[in-house]
Order: sequence, then structure tokens, then C-alpha cells
Amino acid sequence: MVARRRRQGFVEQMLYVLVLIVVWVLLWDELSGMILISGAVLAFAVMRAFYLPPIQLSGRLNVYYGAYFVLWFMVNVLIASLQVAWLTVRPRPVDAGSVIAVDLATRSDLLITLVTMVNGLIPGSLVIEIDRARAVVFVHGLNCADEEELEQVRAKTHRIETLLICAIGSSHDIEALNDERAERGLRPLLEKRTIRERARRARAAKEARARG
Repeated sequence: MVARRRRQGFVEQMLYVLVLIVVWVLLWDELSGMILISGAVLAFAVMRAFYLPPIQLSGRLNVYYGAYFVLWFMVNVLIASLQVAWLTVRPRPVDAGSVIAVDLATRSDLLITLVTMVNGLIPGSLVIEIDRARAVVFVHGLNCADEEELEQVRAKTHRIETLLICAIGSSHDIEALNDERAERGLRPLLEKRTIRERARRARAAKEARARG
């Protein structure tokens, strides 16, 4: 048990280092050996100097949803890049941008961070603030002037969260996602992975053993 906790702590620390290095590379907008080395040094210095909350890993990976997320992300980056390029050359001026609050289903710091990073990597949108206590992200959308365009920004953020939860989310995340989808009249996803379903199967197995 002790060895398992040590391995988990080591994995969490390495994940922090990797994320900080990625952020450092993105800030420099360049990839080189010197930037990677300086990013690693800075990451270890930040981890030693500041308290960082532990990253709660779910321990699961859905390959299908993981591949689907990568494909969805690449397609949306391409489409958004073309849309932003068109805004720069079209004769009509660009409409004012808007900031919209999007409620997330997950309370995982890791997933909220990933939703924020993925949103910022897609041209035309950027998370400018996070309310961690309420799991709300404030997304700035480019050229958003009416309710329909604002809903597209909200729908895209929810789509990012949904795919990430289905790919790497925990049972708690999946259950919270399905509760949120039920409120919007959408069908549940990965029901067999939820805590309720796992508890139901455990009770059924216990009753079967008792009868046997």
C-alpha cells in the first residue's frame, strides 16, 4: 500500500512537471532543447517553492473516446483557423467579442485545467477566468454578437468537457456529467461506469451469492 502511494505521488509530480513544461513552451511559442531544459528546471523550482494541490487521477482511459477527442480537436482547430482567417480578410468589420460563463459538471482540477487549455488552443476562444469553487469557466468568444453564437461557444466548451470525461474521467465525473445531461434532456453516456451502476451491480452480485 505504501509503495503504491509513493508510485502514485511520483506520477502526480511528473504530471505537474509535464504540464508546466508544456505551458512554458507555449509561452515561448518555440520548441528547442534549451527551452525544454529551462522549463524543466522552472517546473521543479515551482513545485518546491509553492504548494500545488494533488492531481486526482481516475486510473482509466477509454481508447475510443480518447481517439475521438483527438480527431474532434484537430478538425475543430482547422475549422476555427479558417474562420478566424476569413474574419481578417472579409470586408465587413468583426463584431464585438463576448464573455460567457459556462458551468462545468466536473469538479476535478485536472479536467477543468484541460478544458481550459483545449479551449485556448482552438482559435477564436479563450478562457479568461476560472471559478474553481463553483466549477465555472468564463470563455471569451471572438465575433460573438447574438445568442446563437454565444450558445455555440457554450456548446463547444461542454463538448470538450464531455469528451475529456468520457476519455479519462472518474466514475464521479461520469455520474456528474450524466446528471447535467439529464437536466438538458440528453441521453446518458457510459452508464456502466457510474457509481450508481457499479453499486447496483455489487448489490446484485451480493444478493446472488446470498441466494446461492
